[in-house]
Amino acid sequence: MDTTTRARTVAVEITDPDLDAEVRAVLAALAMEPGTGPADVLVTDRAAERADRADRADGAVPDAAAAGRVGTGGARVVRVGSDRDPGDDDEVIRLPSGTGDLVGVLLAPVPTRAGAVVVVVGAVGGCGASTLAAALAVRAAPSHRTLLVETDPHGTGVDLLLGAEDRPGLRVEDVRADLGGPDPGALWGAAPEVLPGLRVLARSRSRPAAADHARAPDGGPGAVRAHRAGGGLAVSDSGGAEDCGPVRDEADLVVVVTRADLQGAVAAGRAVRRSPGATLVIRTGRGDPLHAADVAGSVGAQRWRVLPEIGAVRRATGAGELADALRRGRAGGMRRLCALADTLLEEVGSGER
Repeated sequence: MDTTTRARTVAVEITDPDLDAEVRAVLAALAMEPGTGPADVLVTDRAAERADRADRADGAVPDAAAAGRVGTGGARVVRVGSDRDPGDDDEVIRLPSGTGDLVGVLLAPVPTRAGAVVVVVGAVGGCGASTLAAALAVRAAPSHRTLLVETDPHGTGVDLLLGAEDRPGLRVEDVRADLGGPDPGALWGAAPEVLPGLRVLARSRSRPAAADHARAPDGGPGAVRAHRAGGGLAVSDSGGAEDCGPVRDEADLVVVVTRADLQGAVAAGRAVRRSPGATLVIRTGRGDPLHAADVAGSVGAQRWRVLPEIGAVRRATGAGELADALRRGRAGGMRRLCALADTLLEEVGSGER
């Protein structure tokens, strides 16, 4: 849904140092701190804008570097120039004579597109959290521009479930978190496409993730925030409850997945206490020691659903055919997973594509 609000974040990309200083002085007077990530307003001079266009024309966008640098990403672009360099372009605000005009533009309301974030947490290992995250992303794609992000630092590649592991594009390790987050447009263009309206940002299986994670900030949370800022729906496959703090705290919906046994109930209780409004999904199967209602009661979840163990889902996941199976949704078991994903998505007020 489109809304209107006063500009909250401003990015500055100016090549002229004197002009850059003038713009930053105006921002300081307005108590606006220039940022380096996705912004509501981008202030730039003509040279910087031409350079950006040249990068795009040369095919430099999208790539790993472009996805980590400042870009418009749907932001309002304000072009500025110096009084020392007069021109006939009415769209350029000349400084310092046009300082009042710049102040007016910065204070004017800007359109924003509020996206949404769904975080899927596995209370215990092997409970099907990644499968449910992938199902949510596939079912959301026809209505929302959806990015499935593997924010679990120990993940082995959620793209495997969808048969997208060989498709070219970014992986989580390519996203530059040190610059404040990627540009939403560049990120979307560089992430591997699974289906129309669905792209995936998975972990690489060919890099020493543990060493990389220790040296540099993880790009997964930044990718989630950026896609949401661009008006899309981000589905975070967050792994265990211990690993999803930064994303979980900003989510529109947290889904905790667990098993119908004692260990699953205890772990789910801890996860739900961290996210009191979370929806609990209990995976059930033959021979479960606990009833799903007993697990939900012990956890104290306000909302809970049941996800039966489904052979068709297990086979599709193991073969990397989950995306196609969910799109068809003909088998009875697959229809049940589709119905659960659709029900959960109804709890999210996400932005339209």
